[in-house]
Amino acid sequence: MKKSHKGEKVNSAIKKALSEIFVYDIPFNNNMITVVRVETAPDLSKSDIYITALKDAEKVAQELNSKSGYIGHLLGNRIKIRKIPQLRFIPLPHML
Repeated sequence: MKKSHKGEKVNSAIKKALSEIFVYDIPFNNNMITVVRVETAPDLSKSDIYITALKDAEKVAQELNSKSGYIGHLLGNRIKIRKIPQLRFIPLPHML
């Protein structure tokens, strides 16, 4: 499927904002979270956020998914789009 320029801009804005949120608003002590990729549906209904973490990415993804409503609220304060998508955090295996 061909990706639109608008979709790429939305994905990039979400990725940047989430990276800032993980540093300033929801810091994880002794762990660093990296947003690797964001894939948002064209209708902005949902976003899959692929993350890695230094320690236990599975556990971090579960915790983030449980806080997805709050994270969506913070995201809405940082970016201006028509609708904030439902967020789903997906852990990627840690590669050395």
